[in-house]
Amino acid sequence: MKLSAKTLNILKNFSTINPSIVIKPGNTLASIASNKTVLAKATVPDTFERQVPIYALSRFLSALSLFDDPDVQFGDNSAVISGARGSITYHYSDPTVILAPPEKDIKLPSVDVTCSLTNKAMQDVLKAMSVLGLPELAIVGDGSGLTLQAIDVKNPSADTFSVAIGDTDLAFRAVFRAENIKIIDGDYQVQISSKGISQFTGVEATYWIAIEQSSTF
Repeated sequence: MKLSAKTLNILKNFSTINPSIVIKPGNTLASIASNKTVLAKATVPDTFERQVPIYALSRFLSALSLFDDPDVQFGDNSAVISGARGSITYHYSDPTVILAPPEKDIKLPSVDVTCSLTNKAMQDVLKAMSVLGLPELAIVGDGSGLTLQAIDVKNPSADTFSVAIGDTDLAFRAVFRAENIKIIDGDYQVQISSKGISQFTGVEATYWIAIEQSSTF
């Protein structure tokens, strides 16, 4: 089995959410953060025939990178990664030591805000957060316009960065911790619930991300 570029990209992204993964039979990959603030799911082109529990996902991906065009045979207890000049037997983890996501998708308890978020807007704000040392990202409505902001909730006098992303007649501020924004580059449709959770739906994957208690609706 040769893993597609999309599958590898999803696995690389999911390794930033949780360093471990249990790949279930089928073509759906899922990951959940250890503190359960982020859940991600994606449908991939490759179909897995059996459960594959990997404790160190980044290490597994690095093992694949040792070969130019690796072939992976997933066995019951290990995977054999082979290339033109050699092979690796990569042993699976005990699946019980890996936090597994729920089988069913999360249903938002309410949808209080919807908006579109472009990759350009997100990248601009993430860059500003890094440059200015700001720990939070916020989607803000002021009753007329929507902005995506880089902010520091605990320091009202801190610098802020804003990008206009649309219009709204709602007044709210949905706050996200920087470390919870681990989405693949792309455009997203965003749904936000005032009950503390949001859903980012993109072409490559869907993410459910907690919003902070400092949010206001």
